[in-house]
Amino acid sequence: MSRESLADKAQSRVGHTFAKKWRADRLLDIGGMAAVYAATHRNGNRVAIKVLHGIYSADNQVTQRFLEEGYVANKVGHPGAVNVLDDDVLEDGTPFLVMELLEGESLEGRLKRENVMPASSVLFVADRVLDVLQFAHDKGIVHRDIKPANVYLVADGGVKVLDFGLARVRERSLKGSMTRTGMVVGTASYMPPEQARGKRDLIDARTDIWAVGAMMFKALTGRHVHEGDTVNERLLAAMSEKARSITTLLPSLLPAVALVVDRALEFQKTDRWVDANAMQVAARDAFEALEKKPFPTAHRTGTSLFPPPSPASAAALTAAGAEFAVSVVFEPDATNESIVVDFEDPSGNQERYEVRRKPDSTPPGQSAEGEELYDVSIVELIDE
Repeated sequence: MSRESLADKAQSRVGHTFAKKWRADRLLDIGGMAAVYAATHRNGNRVAIKVLHGIYSADNQVTQRFLEEGYVANKVGHPGAVNVLDDDVLEDGTPFLVMELLEGESLEGRLKRENVMPASSVLFVADRVLDVLQFAHDKGIVHRDIKPANVYLVADGGVKVLDFGLARVRERSLKGSMTRTGMVVGTASYMPPEQARGKRDLIDARTDIWAVGAMMFKALTGRHVHEGDTVNERLLAAMSEKARSITTLLPSLLPAVALVVDRALEFQKTDRWVDANAMQVAARDAFEALEKKPFPTAHRTGTSLFPPPSPASAAALTAAGAEFAVSVVFEPDATNESIVVDFEDPSGNQERYEVRRKPDSTPPGQSAEGEELYDVSIVELIDE
């Protein structure tokens, strides 16, 4: 089903009552897996409701996974993770999740309006995101899709992380298309090498750390870590090229701030910050070096760093974008440096690229014997 068809279906539900108690007031957003509405309970409480698209709800396994993974944020146990309050089904059996309704805007929305943010604001947002991620990682939960669209700047100055578990739902929904090594899900501009290459078994907490670095890079410079005219080109660069230092774009950036970003974006996982807490400590040190004052101790002191938009917008999650099927093939050659990538967009258009890795860009986790070189992976991408 095309995005236009999904949007029409989603819009048609506005004004209807879900499960005889939730009135859908307006459509907030629509993504590849679900549509999100602002809704009002019959008792007057306002919430956000995420409804799985019908094309997925016919699959019992995906439906069950949608409901199970929807509660992952609750397991994180941090106030910065958007919790699920309830779940139910529509009359046609389509499942939905009930979540807290946020007032403010996503970091993506802020950057679309302002392009960049001051370094102090970016460090504050990163600190709040890393605080949530440390809680998640301690429980063995990896977000796998940290990006500006999934970071919400709440009107009261807080920061919320959205969509815990949604990446796993997408991954399971494409299970029938899996090849030998499976698939991963992510957003091309915020995917580290191991994720871009479809190495699902190599994804861990340091994958999220790279994504936080990429998010900071974008917020500080207005540009992506790896640039290209298409999502395909950015993905290929993520697979094979080291991230450029942020100082190539911002030479006057305080070294302490640059260090936070550059180390997070290291190609090899072992060279990145050891965990979210270590990166958070560095971010706070950089903030204090920049502002010449202690880092704000309260959770909600960001109003002066990023004042709320006017008028405030309400939203719960976003996962918009174009999805691409990608086959990543490692060609057997003498040097094991050739990568062939086949792309197919939602319209069926196909492209093939060949990338030659640089000598110093060995894929993270690859053994000296070159194992895993001949696997094929399917990757669902979100163009952003």
